Amino acid sequence: MTPDKLPPDGAESERFDPDSLAGLPAELALARLPPGRHGLPRSFVEHNQRLRIVAAMLRVLPRRGYPMTTIGDVTAEAGVSRAAFYQQFSGKEECFLATYDLAGDWLCGGVEEAVSGAEDWRARIRTGVSEALRLLTANPLVAHLIAVEALQAGDTARERQEACFDRFAAALRKGRPGRPELSEDLTDQLLGVVVSLIARYVDSDRAERLPEAMTDLVERMLIPYLGGASEDD
Repeated sequence: MTPDKLPPDGAESERFDPDSLAGLPAELALARLPPGRHGLPRSFVEHNQRLRIVAAMLRVLPRRGYPMTTIGDVTAEAGVSRAAFYQQFSGKEECFLATYDLAGDWLCGGVEEAVSGAEDWRARIRTGVSEALRLLTANPLVAHLIAVEALQAGDTARERQEACFDRFAAALRKGRPGRPELSEDLTDQLLGVVVSLIARYVDSDRAERLPEAMTDLVERMLIPYLGGASEDD
């Protein structure tokens, strides 16, 4: 599955869908508005256009890459005018950051919900990594955005990526064994390694095979704290 393809049937409920997150009617949220005088409230029209632009940015990035993506690419994909784009965003970077924030919040929220009932730390790691991989597999566009494009979109984008890592790490830390000789930032650093591995899968069009990496990723998260002990020790 290439990054710009939709997930297979049956994965619909796991799709990252900006319109459903915003609570708009599915039949209108990302649809092109009727031409001329349609009687829809201006606030609805503007919100509709913003979500269509965000969704367009998400779809264009795997094809063009952030450095080569233009506002024209995004507006053509979204079916909006440049004037409509600039009513929503000051430029390409602000649009990218809005897209990243929405997708990152969705991913982290899914992981937080999945681990909320896990008391054992190793179970939290296993559950959290498994849920992240499941969601990214169902949403290769989001995997590409978070793991690949954030590294090409400038310092602010990398700061947003780090903030996403921090939130993800915080969801996994509860019950972590004390190892005073290890850095407090180690979980974040390990997540960076995990995301790099995810990026390799996405870049080579193997996003659908991410679940195969689960055992390796869980071990990468656990071993520094357990000194190589097995999960059942």
